[in-house]
Amino acid sequence: MLTFEGQQVQGSAAIVNKLKSVGQVRHSVKTTDIQPSSNPNAIVIFVTGAIQIGGDNPLHFCEFFHLVGTGPGQYYVHNDVFRLNYGL
Repeated sequence: MLTFEGQQVQGSAAIVNKLKSVGQVRHSVKTTDIQPSSNPNAIVIFVTGAIQIGGDNPLHFCEFFHLVGTGPGQYYVHNDVFRLNYGL
C-alpha cells in the first residue's frame, strides 16, 4: 500500500499509475534513518529531503518505507507513506 499525501493506493498497478501521474521528479535526500522491524525479516526506513516536480521550486518531503525480506538481500515495499512538508 502507498499513502501519498493522505490518499491510499493499493496494488502494484495502481501504485505505478499514481507515481507516473505526478510527472518528472528529482529527489535530493538529506537524511536516512534505518531500523530493524518487529519482524526479523523486515526493516523500516525514514527519509527526508527535497523534491522538485517538473520545473517547480523544491519542496521538503518525508517518506517512510517498511521493507520485508523475501530472500538474502531481497526486499519488497510492504508499506510506503509519503508527505510533503509545507510551511517550514
